[in-house]
Amino acid sequence: MDMNVTINVEKGPGSRNFSCFMVEDVQDFGLSGFGPTAKDAIKDLYVAKDEIKEELEKEGKEMPNLNFTFKFDVGSLFDYYSYLNISGVAKKAGINASLMRQYASGVHKPSSKRLAVIETALKDMAKEIHSVALW
Repeated sequence: MDMNVTINVEKGPGSRNFSCFMVEDVQDFGLSGFGPTAKDAIKDLYVAKDEIKEELEKEGKEMPNLNFTFKFDVGSLFDYYSYLNISGVAKKAGINASLMRQYASGVHKPSSKRLAVIETALKDMAKEIHSVALW
């Protein structure tokens, strides 16, 4: 059986403290991961998934095939996609670069309206990159 699961990835307090966790409530298990980077937290989540699968099998239960969708907060986004330039994304979104760095570091938390602006800017950038043709 397949199951779609949303995983929130977030930057916690401190300079290198990331976590990820399942949003949905699932009977018999939950998943989370932690690490010094967003990628490490996600790797830890996969380790937890394998461990829980083993435990469920010992109990005679079957873990569904999980299809993950990852959702990032601003800090974990810039950590995971380290090739993104904070100043460039800020410019595209029409946000002060210093404020964007504060969002990325966790000093300030963007409003839901501001998150939508950042997400739109990122998706617009993806469309632009998708249309690139090199010769």
